[in-house]
Amino acid sequence: MRSAFSLLLSSILLLGCSSTRQIAKRYTADDQTVFALLERLKKDAGDKDAAALLPEAYRQAADVRKAMNSNTYNNMNAGDRWMEIAGQLEVAAQMYSQIKAIPAAAKIIPNPWNPTLKMQEAKQKAAEEYYNQGQHYLSYNNRAYGQKAYEMFVKAGNAYPRYRDVEDRIREAQEMATVKVVVRPVNYYNNNWRYWGFDNDYLQYAMVRDLNNASYNNTRFYSDREAEASFIKADRVVELNFNDLYIGSIYTDRYTIQRSKKIEIGQTRSVPAKPVYKTVTATVHVTRSILQSRASLDCRIYDWVSGRNILADRFRDNYTWQHEAARYTGDRQALEASDWNLINSSGAERPPSREELAARLVDNCYNQLLSRIRSGVSF
Repeated sequence: MRSAFSLLLSSILLLGCSSTRQIAKRYTADDQTVFALLERLKKDAGDKDAAALLPEAYRQAADVRKAMNSNTYNNMNAGDRWMEIAGQLEVAAQMYSQIKAIPAAAKIIPNPWNPTLKMQEAKQKAAEEYYNQGQHYLSYNNRAYGQKAYEMFVKAGNAYPRYRDVEDRIREAQEMATVKVVVRPVNYYNNNWRYWGFDNDYLQYAMVRDLNNASYNNTRFYSDREAEASFIKADRVVELNFNDLYIGSIYTDRYTIQRSKKIEIGQTRSVPAKPVYKTVTATVHVTRSILQSRASLDCRIYDWVSGRNILADRFRDNYTWQHEAARYTGDRQALEASDWNLINSSGAERPPSREELAARLVDNCYNQLLSRIRSGVSF
């Protein structure tokens, strides 16, 4: 048996777990009378009326909770009835603490009832009933009952921390309740990911990472390798297929721009003098390089058992790289500012590589898919 000091300390700690407001919700009229009388004695130790009324008021309030047993709340669910009894006993524990803390009250009631042990027993019985219910749900071995089992084991752990192996059972139930989604390797337009210059199938692992980081409720995402290594059976499957991933060749065309401008070359000898103009011309020779590419990503997410589609959609992206270079013939004075921009940008610009274009297209299609999933796909 623990010392009286330990019991008192335990009582204080248990009371600290519930706010005064929560405890006050369970006050009866008798409880309110006791607390009112204790408050009067706290303010005035010589209050004879309060001192005379307190013993009987306390006896009535304490006897109600001393009599509580398994039948008191038998209309409530398993576990919940004992938690309600524990809550009622917290009121009695609050009375005990206040009587001990007020010298005038402690003199009148030198041995108030300490409900700490009974309160602990009630919580242990609540944990036992929650635990047994959780074990029953686990025996069904499916996700729906796995979630129910998880809730029961959590209640058991909250009622009586470290009760039996409840932490292990919580993990087991959570695993059973979790929807397991396997993301398969990506089909890169009938080519291996190495063909497009990728170090690995980064898109598959990006989806696993990003969706796990999104913290979907009771859902966990795996690559096919992770699932196989851990003997995980898929509940949902994600298939990613690029039905089109096209990187074109550079196409070059040429065109010319004719420029003509009147420029002043002098003035007449007449009075007053008049400007003399000359028409100058130039030809801008433009070489335009164009590289077009496109991609189309199909995504299907479906239930492994029924084959029912959760998502079936297509995500497209197009990208055109273009570069223009120019030179001119004729009189430079005929040129416009836009012509000079072309001429001055005639330095060789490296077109993006096939690998760079593939990565751009793949990422853009994937980001569209990820946005679509986050906007409303329920696994």
